[in-house]
Amino acid sequence: MTALFDFLRRPTAKRTPRQATGDAGERAAARFLKKRGYRILARNVTYRQGEVDLVALERPSGTLCFVEVRSRTLADGKEPQVTPEETVTPAKRRRVVSAARKFLSQRRAAGRAMRFDVITVRFAAADPRDPDIRHYPAAFDAAGRTT
Repeated sequence: MTALFDFLRRPTAKRTPRQATGDAGERAAARFLKKRGYRILARNVTYRQGEVDLVALERPSGTLCFVEVRSRTLADGKEPQVTPEETVTPAKRRRVVSAARKFLSQRRAAGRAMRFDVITVRFAAADPRDPDIRHYPAAFDAAGRTT
């Protein structure tokens, strides 16, 4: 009987391998932060101006951290031609800052201490369950300049 109404179901969007790696990287980054005492407030905050992958609260300082997560799968343990750190371009930093400003204005939290972090996640093709995670706190400032 359910097969009769299959046409009413929305087709689920197929995830590309690249999107699946990005999703896995964001989950790994969230677990990494939680283990270090951060509280995840939001994920994939998207506005017309840009997107923030994770918004976390650093305890006990109370600093809001807007986190850009960059992921890569390493073939045969080799470093990719372009490292995840190199993919955080000036344009990407500007979009993250714009989205963070919108997030703060909607929540009336403009006076809070904040910073922009980058977390890179490298998955080994042999064992994707144990990624290499690197955290760069205050990787760039509100003007999008690297620190």
